Amino acid sequence: MDKINISLCIPTMDRFDTFLKEYLKSYITYLETGVISEIIICDENGNDYEEIMKVYGDYIEKNSNFKVYKNDTILGVFKNKLKVASLSSFNYIALIDSDNFCDEIYFLKAKDYIFVNENSFSKSVILAPSFAKPNYTYKQFEGSIVTKQNIGHFFHDVTYQIILNTGNFIVSKNIIENIKYDESILYYITACDVLFFNLLAFQQIDDFQIHVVKDLEYTHVIHSGSICANTESNCADYIKNVIMPSYYELCNK
Repeated sequence: MDKINISLCIPTMDRFDTFLKEYLKSYITYLETGVISEIIICDENGNDYEEIMKVYGDYIEKNSNFKVYKNDTILGVFKNKLKVASLSSFNYIALIDSDNFCDEIYFLKAKDYIFVNENSFSKSVILAPSFAKPNYTYKQFEGSIVTKQNIGHFFHDVTYQIILNTGNFIVSKNIIENIKYDESILYYITACDVLFFNLLAFQQIDDFQIHVVKDLEYTHVIHSGSICANTESNCADYIKNVIMPSYYELCNK
């Protein structure tokens, strides 16, 4: 079996004490055992960067496959995700929110799926989780492959619409490198950045595919400090008036 490399890419801001302090202990173990091939973190304001370097600075200095960056300015959730993913050395990127956690099985299931199915992948593929534990289950869609041609068969289901904004997926670098967007609307998509990202991929990349992978599961933490919880009201009108009609336009083609 050829080695399958997965980069763990984490955008963050003020999440070290509440989440990353514990998560990184496990992620470093996965790095050392070859479950993942690198860890890349992009911090928006430098606070998490400073804390990570206090605890792991010596380790990072000796391990080039663990990289931590602090942004010169706050990019916002959408652009910071694109930035951290763009720094990956490998094609398969686990783009994981800093407040959520993927255990070892998540990465092993992804690698197994890639090994079995890679020959049938397009260049632009997302491997989506089938369970965002404990609240969001998408198991009814396990094994589905959604494309521009068949999205109309899935999008009518509200649960599938939630999948499209869940994120915490494996994404091929080709998508990250080819997405184009209008910066003037980024204020309106902070709580629906993944839904917007997937829309752009469907619109701009002809061979884009989303695979919902059986038993690909992670822990999705709901908390009052989440970006979604604090910016959802800003996005409601944009979702209703722009994003949803754009998806229905795709469905009707």
